[in-house]
Amino acid sequence: MGGNNQCESILIQGLSNGLALEFECSDPTRRLRLLLSELLLVMSQMKELRQDYYMKSSELFDNECYLEEVSDVLCIALAELPSLLLPAEVAEALLHLSNGPSIICKMVANQPDCFREVVMGLIMNGEKQDEESQGGLIRMQAVRLLCQMNPSQALYVRSLCVDQCVMPGLIIYITLDMAKICESSRLPLSGGAMEMTDKLNRHHVPGKEMTVGPTGIPTNVSSEDSDIVSFLTGILLSNDHQQRLWFSQFVKSALRRKFEQPPSALVALRTELIDRLRNLLLFTTTDTLPDSQVIQATTLLRLYCALKSLASLKFSEEREVGLLLQLITCHPPPSAAGVRFVSTGLCVLIACPSLIALPENEKRASEWIKWLVKEEAYFAGASGVSSSSFGAMLLLLAIHFHLQQLSAIIDLVSAALGMKVVITSSARTSNLSRIKYIFTHDVFTEQVVTAHAVKVPVTKDLNANMPGFLPIHCIYHQLKSRMFTKHKVPIKAWIYKQICQCSTPLHPVMPQVIEVYVTSILVPHNRSGGVTETFNGPITEDEIMAVFSQSTFTENSFSWQETRIRESPYVQNNLRMKRLRRCTPIDRQESKSPQQLKRSSRGPSPSNTNASSQKQNIEVSSVMTSQLLLLYYLLLYEDMRLSNMHQIVASNRRVHTYSPYLFAQLPIRYLLTNTQREQKLYAGVFSSLLKLLVTHYPQLCLLDDWMYHPPSANHHLAVLPPKLPLNASSLTKAMEQAANNPGHLIVLLDKMLRLPPNQLWPLAAPFVSSIKCLLEPDVPRKILDTYKLVWLKLNSLFPRRLWAMTVEGLRPDNDHLTNRLPLTEDDIVLDPLYVLRCDQRVFSCSPVLEITKYILQVYLLSSRTLLTQHIQNNPSKPSLIPTNSSSVANNSVIPSNLEEEREKLKSALVLTQESAAIQILLEAAVNVEEKKVGSGFILQEIRSIICSFLHQAFIKDTTLAKLVHFQGYSIELIGPMVEGVPSMHIAVGLSWIPELLQLPDIEKQLFAMELASHLALQNAMTPTLSISRLVINTLSTLLSVLAEEEKIMIMERSLNAIVRIGRAFPPLLDDLVHLLLSFGYFDNPEEISSDSDEKDEKILMCSKGVSKEDELCFKIKNTFRQLVTEAAMSKELF
Repeated sequence: MGGNNQCESILIQGLSNGLALEFECSDPTRRLRLLLSELLLVMSQMKELRQDYYMKSSELFDNECYLEEVSDVLCIALAELPSLLLPAEVAEALLHLSNGPSIICKMVANQPDCFREVVMGLIMNGEKQDEESQGGLIRMQAVRLLCQMNPSQALYVRSLCVDQCVMPGLIIYITLDMAKICESSRLPLSGGAMEMTDKLNRHHVPGKEMTVGPTGIPTNVSSEDSDIVSFLTGILLSNDHQQRLWFSQFVKSALRRKFEQPPSALVALRTELIDRLRNLLLFTTTDTLPDSQVIQATTLLRLYCALKSLASLKFSEEREVGLLLQLITCHPPPSAAGVRFVSTGLCVLIACPSLIALPENEKRASEWIKWLVKEEAYFAGASGVSSSSFGAMLLLLAIHFHLQQLSAIIDLVSAALGMKVVITSSARTSNLSRIKYIFTHDVFTEQVVTAHAVKVPVTKDLNANMPGFLPIHCIYHQLKSRMFTKHKVPIKAWIYKQICQCSTPLHPVMPQVIEVYVTSILVPHNRSGGVTETFNGPITEDEIMAVFSQSTFTENSFSWQETRIRESPYVQNNLRMKRLRRCTPIDRQESKSPQQLKRSSRGPSPSNTNASSQKQNIEVSSVMTSQLLLLYYLLLYEDMRLSNMHQIVASNRRVHTYSPYLFAQLPIRYLLTNTQREQKLYAGVFSSLLKLLVTHYPQLCLLDDWMYHPPSANHHLAVLPPKLPLNASSLTKAMEQAANNPGHLIVLLDKMLRLPPNQLWPLAAPFVSSIKCLLEPDVPRKILDTYKLVWLKLNSLFPRRLWAMTVEGLRPDNDHLTNRLPLTEDDIVLDPLYVLRCDQRVFSCSPVLEITKYILQVYLLSSRTLLTQHIQNNPSKPSLIPTNSSSVANNSVIPSNLEEEREKLKSALVLTQESAAIQILLEAAVNVEEKKVGSGFILQEIRSIICSFLHQAFIKDTTLAKLVHFQGYSIELIGPMVEGVPSMHIAVGLSWIPELLQLPDIEKQLFAMELASHLALQNAMTPTLSISRLVINTLSTLLSVLAEEEKIMIMERSLNAIVRIGRAFPPLLDDLVHLLLSFGYFDNPEEISSDSDEKDEKILMCSKGVSKEDELCFKIKNTFRQLVTEAAMSKELF
């Protein structure tokens, strides 16, 4: 309709004058046609691809005298031709005309319902950076005029621009215009808070209605968080990376604009922010910032820092630097907001080092920081926010400056401001050195930092939910850099108090503090450091026991004073420990009741003498958390001490060694179980603690313990008569009458299963001391099984005491030893075979045998760990040996092989102990089978328990399996061993059966043949086939070299092995038959060649009068028959 030019338009045919003159002289219809032809021409030409922005010169639209009439005609055209002329498309076309923004506003004013449609169209087609092109500036002017015309929709327009990341200059102008409107109307600026709260993704806060004032501005939004400062801060710190990058690019582009270009919206923004700075400083009197302006000042500083760090804004020295520094160095009131203002000001000084580039500015900043140091204690007390005071940040910054850790300072500032602070390398070396000089020379010298750090109060109830920078961060970095030891400032008391003031969830820095603290106690800072270097002092045993004397069950409303029970002979004679392990103090401990452990002052450790007085003065926030941290400290200390003993001995330095008596009192298993159950609360320490326990207390980390679940009791027994009291005397009496009156004991044991841990442990002593009463043959199996369940429940509380008590309770009664001393845990760890020197009836009672097997396993582990720690605790020194006779004068240090020899001796001792234990168990198994105690099911169960122990031992150490078989055991047990111990196949895999066959002892050779035959039947594999061939060859060789009697013995005892090999490997039948023929020829050639069975029957009928040769001949024939029937004629050859 419009064509590509006016001449082609069918709407204005016959145009004789100019367009403007024709419009003035025409009637209304003609005017409509003229307007449509011009408008459609622009709409068609704007779609053509052009390099520059297209502007159409028009007599009709450029002449201001026709604007009113053109606007009216345009509105009529839009109303009459709605399908042809869409408001958004018309507005887009009008942007290409000179007076387009004004005409658009008139169009929307006449049709207000199309406001959003027009605005959305203009914004959707807008540029990413609207100030970089002519079209962008015109579009920005049009939308800005629309928002000024309809202020109630300005927030919607601004949010739409932010969502689409277009026209950043427009959002600045809109926000500034809204501020002026609100100021003129005396209404608070609205909208910024809504976009900040909603992350710029919604138009208003959900669930909150907006009331509109007389000027169209929302009036029910608070002004404290609803201005341009919060709005722009929300954009720069938005979670949307695209929005941050978009606005940062706008600021950078505005800074690059040339002087002759139109001023950017950034200029207006900076002017507005400078006015706000001046207004804030108007309220300050004598550099004191009033409380009502603190929050606004903090947000303004944070915005300036974001513009500098994220958008690379350069501050103006004439207008901004002085005002910012003056605001930063104001003195805020002692409140939580004042503390936040100071912390933000410190961070801004570091993030914007250009603020103190001038000497007078540097002096002002230095005086302000000195004032902060002076007033920090007053702020912490008056504000009531000591846990997040700026004093910790001051200390931490000073520490990092002293250590040249500029990256750590930037990370600290970034975390405090909530933004990524970027400081160029040139600024780090030049301007940042000024603030560094202020901290390290003017305010905080290194000695002042360390002396001040120990005076900072500990954080009460320290936990991971506390935000900000706490004193613990400062102490951690000072410990790590060895500042305390360098200036000889004691830090032990502060760390101990902080450990006592920890709660859950555990603060992640606390385990790191303990690690660096232990390192500063034991490890020198420099490799050359030795006796002359200063070390931190360790926590004393009195202080540790002051925490552990408070019950582990405190948080469960339990006190050790409630656990007073009758002392058994097991817990007497405590002074006997003094004679144990005089060569080393490792792992020495007593088996005591909790009351004795708490109040005893006669033990080996003198640290308990004042424990009762100290525990009254110590305040513990969370007993479980503090005890867990102290346990971690003790284990880490011992681990690091043993790891560095070579260096300690070489430097002739004496370090403190915690007594085993102290470790004996710690509820390690209970703490570990609770930590495992609440890993979310102790996530920072559980893995490290478990690693240390596996190293130093592997007996507490067995797989069976991790898989243990408390059993459920039989609730029906609780209502059955009689109602028996559960105490030490009733339990002992019921156990003594278990064989005759088992009902009472079943009821009491079931009650014990239902008791909580704090009430169950006091019954441990009578429960274990009467265990031998259950070894009587008439005790029901129900009692034995329930007893084992109760024992396992006690084992989850204080296992080390329970183990020793159980071993003492199972010792046999010896009348000739009237003054026998009770066993302690030290005795059993030194000699684990005490566990098997028990009442022989234990080996006939499978539930008690299973308990005994478990105790034997843990004490063998304890003994192995004890020997390892003994070697580490007493390292050997290198010896000086002359290299040769010509250099006798110059002795060179040659490392001796003493350590290697000690390791070999330790391994030999461990193998001796474990092999002896296995031999005792095997012997017990033989005795049980010979006595035929109980039914076949009981014998099978006992054999399974023993085989299970052997399997675990062989898998753990294959050398032990080899040693046991080289020692030998009863041949009757080889079959059950091979069937019940799956790890017996290592005899084939490691190929030590051929070594047994090469021994000169005939008994060992026969043992090896029996073992090889059983293994061949159990594991028919290629290696077993090779070993079976070797057995056949060995038998053939022995027949040719041995004497007559030895030949007969070997032939007679190897026949069963030959049958098993034949059954396992039928391809070897030819060799086996040849071997049997050799047996017969050696025995009686004539008899073996006869095929009559009459003499065989005679031998069977009258075996007493038959010679050994004839009897052997019959056995050889019988072996041949078995080979034929079981191997050659078998249907299952493979």
